[in-house]
Amino acid sequence: MTTMKTELFQTPAHPSQDLFSALEDKINALGFDGVLYSFYPKPMYMNQNIQPVLHHSDSFKPFIGRYVEKDYGNRDFVLRMALQGRTDPVDWWQEIEQGSVSPEEQEVTQDARDNFGIQNGLSIPVLYGTFAIAGISVISSEPDRAKFQALKAQSLDSLYCIAANYHSEVIKSTKELHFFILPLLESLNDTKRKVLKHLVSGQPMKTIEDIHGVKQRYAEKVLLDIRKEFGGITANELIYILGMINILEYL
Repeated sequence: MTTMKTELFQTPAHPSQDLFSALEDKINALGFDGVLYSFYPKPMYMNQNIQPVLHHSDSFKPFIGRYVEKDYGNRDFVLRMALQGRTDPVDWWQEIEQGSVSPEEQEVTQDARDNFGIQNGLSIPVLYGTFAIAGISVISSEPDRAKFQALKAQSLDSLYCIAANYHSEVIKSTKELHFFILPLLESLNDTKRKVLKHLVSGQPMKTIEDIHGVKQRYAEKVLLDIRKEFGGITANELIYILGMINILEYL
């Protein structure tokens, strides 16, 4: 694990703390003990030097420290299932009991239970796209599986609605999107920044050498690499994503 991982995983000041506090209140009112949300660009999963930014309740904080320390992000079965296109809820221990989880992946959830009091957890996907996934996870300190299953059954519809509404607010906000994509932007080298700046300017690639001092053929190769890193998206999809977060402010 590198120092960069630890620093990026520690959530920076969030632009809409009130929005997340409202999410926490709704989740707590349902009977859960904490909530975590992440908008997770797929390139972060491909790059082991970048950890996603997670916005979470204080009840998640001790375990997140361990998550970073043990590099659990690279064997988190919830992330794996989300990246494979899972759209229905992921009940952590139900998946383990059904044999859907490898021993290495199970260690993450077992550690959460044994050492951090997270007896049960449930993840709700809200986005599966070419570029990113997103969702919320809720936790419970209730050790009785039957009681947790009853809580899950009575709360599931509300959880989907709450998660979808919160995610919608994130997507509508340039500041929110930048908050979650910041680690990815910070990983870009100088040449990639120049190529992206030129791309969103609308100038043809043949002019990039005159404007930014990068040879056209090399710039085209860099652009192809970036598209692959962003999940194999097209140039137009890349331009759309960069426009959503107003990337010119950060290049």
